[in-house]
Amino acid sequence: MRANYLVWKNAIIERACSLDTLKGFEDDWQLTAGVPLAANFPSSAQFRFDPEQKAGLSLTDNLYNADRLIVASERLCALLQKAAVPHVEYLPVPILDHKKRRLSEPYWIVHLLEPVDCLVTEACEPRWSRIDKSEIARLKHLVIDEARIEPGRLLFRPSHYSAGILVHRSLAQQIDDARLTGVRWLELTDYPEV
Repeated sequence: MRANYLVWKNAIIERACSLDTLKGFEDDWQLTAGVPLAANFPSSAQFRFDPEQKAGLSLTDNLYNADRLIVASERLCALLQKAAVPHVEYLPVPILDHKKRRLSEPYWIVHLLEPVDCLVTEACEPRWSRIDKSEIARLKHLVIDEARIEPGRLLFRPSHYSAGILVHRSLAQQIDDARLTGVRWLELTDYPEV
C-alpha cells in the first residue's frame, strides 16, 4: 500500500542559488526541534548565498540551504497558508546575495512545530547521535506508522529525526500543480537516497 506521506527534498537546479548556514541566531537547533519562535525570532537572523557556489544566482520557491530548513518564497508561503497547514510559523528572514546586498524578494523560514512521534524505530534501523542520545543521526529505512499521525497534519518533522521533513501527498500535489520550484518528493521506500 502506498504511503500518504512523502519526504520533502530540495531539488538540485542548475544555476539556482544555495544558502550558507543561518547567521545571527545562536539557538538554531530550535528550528529543527519545533520550538515556537515567532515571538522572539531575532531580526538579525539572515541567510547569505553560499560563497562556494558563485554561479548560483537564480531564485527558487524553496531555497536550498545547509540547515535543512524550508526557506520559502512568497508564493510557497501563500500556498501553505491557503492550505491551512497546521503547526507552522512563518519567520521572515532576509537573504543576502554574493555582494552582501539584501534581496528585494521576501523569504520566510517555514518553521515546523510539534514534531510527530510516528517513526517505527526498530524498522528504521537507526543510528543514534553520540552527542544527543535522543536524536537519530541516520536511518537505514524511513518507516512510519500513519495511525500515530493526527488527521490534518500536512507537513512536519518526525520526532527524534530532525533531518527529515514529511509532507502529505495532497499538499505535495498542490505544490506541483502550482509549479513551485526548488522542491521534489521522495517516496518513503526510497529514503535515504544512496
